[in-house]
Amino acid sequence: MINRTLIRIKVIQILFSFYKGAQSGVDAAKNELILSLDKSYELYMLLLRLSVDVCNYAADVKKRKNEVRSVRGAVEFEERDKMPADFFAENKVVDQISKCSQLNDFLEKHKTGWEGRNDLILALYKEVMQSKTYADALAEDQNYDNDKKFLRAVYRDVFAKSDILSEELERLSIYWNDDEEIVTSFVMKTISQYQEAEGEDKELLPKYKDANDETFALTLLTKVIYNEAEYHDLINENCKNWDVNRIAFMDIIIMQSAIAELISFPQIPVDVTMNEYIEIAKFYSTGKSSSFVNGILDAVLKKLKAEGKLVKAASIKKTQK
Repeated sequence: MINRTLIRIKVIQILFSFYKGAQSGVDAAKNELILSLDKSYELYMLLLRLSVDVCNYAADVKKRKNEVRSVRGAVEFEERDKMPADFFAENKVVDQISKCSQLNDFLEKHKTGWEGRNDLILALYKEVMQSKTYADALAEDQNYDNDKKFLRAVYRDVFAKSDILSEELERLSIYWNDDEEIVTSFVMKTISQYQEAEGEDKELLPKYKDANDETFALTLLTKVIYNEAEYHDLINENCKNWDVNRIAFMDIIIMQSAIAELISFPQIPVDVTMNEYIEIAKFYSTGKSSSFVNGILDAVLKKLKAEGKLVKAASIKKTQK
């Protein structure tokens, strides 16, 4: 589940706090990085479970309304009070998720879940019920594929845009401040892979997309820390009319991380490294950082090639934005 884009972001975040004195040493920074990645996987499991708790609440509401109908008669209920929302209250994919042994074992082992957060569940239930996603679902036939379509839309259009959920995640863990969007995409990917015949035996996304990704994360972090002076000089030499001390601190960290990856990971194409860090600069630094970082890294790359310090050959695909 944890891909290298997320790893790069986490490394940069840990480096930022390391240089600000938040960690007492390299080992502490490495432990913090692993913890941060562990928490991302925990968030994946929690967000996947969230649909179960909200749909269980919907099922309870449907049950209570049906009980009232049996007493008063259905004629007293308006159209909006009906609960034909089997996409929600009796979603077949959610039922599979609720029985997933891998998910339930993880939540039990880590003693985590949404228990005791009834206000959040109620708020999300209301957001779904008032959404266009729900209104559109009422016009669809009930079947497995439409259940899956509806559930993905709930994550994309409701949960991912919910301020209430974002605030709750920020309160629960400092590691989740920037994780919600990318982890939600992993949840949606998981839902899209569900098949009706799988039942509770569905295998969820593994913690890491690649077996070597944890090593990649730790190596990238330590390479930047141990070679900070060398990378700083490389940036300074290629700043032209810029004073390196006036460059945004986050830009420095992003460029140092990119240089470490260019030099230390010959199997990663240059294009990939360049574009990944330019994209990170767009979201985690100043408005002009992406073009600035692109220009400096381009100059550094040419210098590394000229000095024979780059052991791979790949064309640079510049980002024009």
